[in-house]
Amino acid sequence: MKWLSRARVWIARRFFRSFFTALFLAVSAAQWAVIAWVVVVAGGVRVPWPLHFLAIGAVYVVNRRLTATRRVGRGVPAFRVYTATAFTSLFCAAFLAITWVAFTAVDGVLGVLSAQALGTAGQMAVQAGVGDLYHWTGSFGITAIALLMGYGYIAGQHELRVHRQPVPVRGLRGPLRVAQISDIHIGQNLSAEQLDRFVELVNEVDADLVCITGDIADSPQADLETFFPKLGRVRARYGVFAILGNHDHGAGADRVVEALHRHTDFHVLRDAALTIECDGTPLHVIGLDDRGRDWARGVLSDQRLAELLEAAPAGVPVLLLAHRPDIFGQAAAGGVALTLSGHTHGGQLAVPWFGGRRRNLAEFVTDFDRGLYARGDAHLYVNCGLGVTGQRIRLFTPREITVAELTPV
Repeated sequence: MKWLSRARVWIARRFFRSFFTALFLAVSAAQWAVIAWVVVVAGGVRVPWPLHFLAIGAVYVVNRRLTATRRVGRGVPAFRVYTATAFTSLFCAAFLAITWVAFTAVDGVLGVLSAQALGTAGQMAVQAGVGDLYHWTGSFGITAIALLMGYGYIAGQHELRVHRQPVPVRGLRGPLRVAQISDIHIGQNLSAEQLDRFVELVNEVDADLVCITGDIADSPQADLETFFPKLGRVRARYGVFAILGNHDHGAGADRVVEALHRHTDFHVLRDAALTIECDGTPLHVIGLDDRGRDWARGVLSDQRLAELLEAAPAGVPVLLLAHRPDIFGQAAAGGVALTLSGHTHGGQLAVPWFGGRRRNLAEFVTDFDRGLYARGDAHLYVNCGLGVTGQRIRLFTPREITVAELTPV
């Protein structure tokens, strides 16, 4: 139904445009929900409903004022702790809401059944028991969530994996080792020591090619003069190829590219391509500049990609670097052998799921949230990134260096 499809597109567009305002409101409501839960359950204090709305408004004002001065306050540990607790409260409040809905339904059903079977006194006893269980479940749940989030902030964000991924490539003449890093986010959430470690680990891979799939810099405040010479020590047998992400554009695309040219010998591809010979094995590398439907979602098709694919040499496998993975459908249809993307951070927060899958926040943004995807002979790998954005937290989503082992078919 066309009207339903148009409505979904309109709702999605409005949602992403007003996302950050809605996020502030949601965080403020969540913070107060957790505070109110502790006051009511632990303190036994009844809070009038009008006071709840006033309190949410007050917390919202505080949050707005704090973030308005974030450039001054972000380096202060107290500010980081505050934002961490605010972020954690979102998940705690969501759990409390789900628990309330579930127990309200259970209480209603048991209330009717117990009234019929046990009378009024029995009904009251059953409902009192359900209420106690509700309080214990809510308290246990938000405590467990707080502990998990604390682990993500303290330990999870330091976890890193080197993931080796075999990829069969039709038309390839010999094996190639391609290392991918993405979403470094050089800025306030990355130390010089961390970047030194990342560079050392990438060089230990001894890759034929290294590909950096965008979001190298985090913001206009990123100290490129200190960090880019360190990044420039990344080495690969046939070169390092880099593209820009949405944060690079936010930091100033021309500024980032100029600094890369000054401090590194990387091939920076902005809607450009390069055919290289790797020990007799030709490979055509295309790098797309970042374009998106909004700050979160990538475009589904790109005229510039179509032009670059049309100009690609016949019979030579194509490696595409595209910051956002949403372009994969067009890439696969255009005969791209392997697309390397990032942007999603693998959700940065995830929970273990059935079949080894990890459900994560990036699933709300794209169908290609993390890991390997295949359509016929075409493959896409979405890297979980080396950096963090927003919050210094990773949960069941380690920082990642991908090593794509390309083999002939």
